Amino acid sequence: MKRRQIREKCTDLIRSLDLTVPFSLDTLCAQVAERRQRRIAMAPLAFPPTGPVGLLVATVSADYVFYEAHTTATHQTHIAVHELGHLLWDHAAPDPGGGHLDHAAGGSLVPDDIDPVLIGHMLGRTQYSEPEEYAAEYFATEVLGMRRAGGPLLGTAVVPPDEGDFAGRLGRSLQHGGDHWR
Repeated sequence: MKRRQIREKCTDLIRSLDLTVPFSLDTLCAQVAERRQRRIAMAPLAFPPTGPVGLLVATVSADYVFYEAHTTATHQTHIAVHELGHLLWDHAAPDPGGGHLDHAAGGSLVPDDIDPVLIGHMLGRTQYSEPEEYAAEYFATEVLGMRRAGGPLLGTAVVPPDEGDFAGRLGRSLQHGGDHWR
């Protein structure tokens, strides 16, 4: 898909949402969760310096959006909206071409109890093609351009307490496996 087509489709996608002015990330999350028929959990995460600043983990029952903990609230919100854009564009769907990592490749990054297919989704950022990244970034830029005079920025973790252990293990794994992001 050409960039002009992506922009046109993105405009239609944004029009299909009921975005508030000023922008509300909670409202956008609720709409994405409703469309995908699964809940969305977000949390800050300290990524390695050579790593990404956002991470989308799509599972059967929930979508997890992690954003860089050590940046501004404005940047965190942009990262979160970018990742939500991937969900709305359905970039988190399984890759039938077998682009998933095997457990041996990802095993040093995450605990043994996570499915290798899920590892592929966690590291999927490197699997997105340029048009998919452009689409998600264009979505985030356009949505946040609507923020106008304020509106709440991302500022607190919204990962439910029962899933905090998962976020903690993922963060520790990323810190120890930073070389894999290069």
